[in-house]
Amino acid sequence: MIEGFAEELSESQFYMWRTIFALAHADDVVTAEEVRFMAEALEDVPFSQAQHDILNNDVSVAQDVEVMFKQITDATDQAAFFRFAHELVHIDGEFAPQEQAVMLRLKELHLQSADVDGLVGSVTLELEPEEAGDVNVDGNGRVFK
Repeated sequence: MIEGFAEELSESQFYMWRTIFALAHADDVVTAEEVRFMAEALEDVPFSQAQHDILNNDVSVAQDVEVMFKQITDATDQAAFFRFAHELVHIDGEFAPQEQAVMLRLKELHLQSADVDGLVGSVTLELEPEEAGDVNVDGNGRVFK
């Protein structure tokens, strides 16, 4: 089983997979390697029967990549999409110009929808106790040891 997925996929995770399957059609050629990639996902990921049926159809019937991507509502799922997408677009040894254009457009959409403030707010900077005592800030806000 592909790690990182619960027993039942969320809608966001499901649309991540629909977007991956749609991406396989981006260059109008679905190679044997891409079909194998999708078949392994259908076998390894715990899709419901309804999800499995929809994805099985998506193997042969191209979907609109942007429409599918916009349904990936979780930032973690979007990040996972780009990891899987990178693997998929390189699986046949050729990163076709159409695939490149689609990936650039999806990255653009991803950046437009990213909650940068939320991401920055979730990052914490912690200093080791022994380091914390060695850091000083001068009157101009510059940090020095």
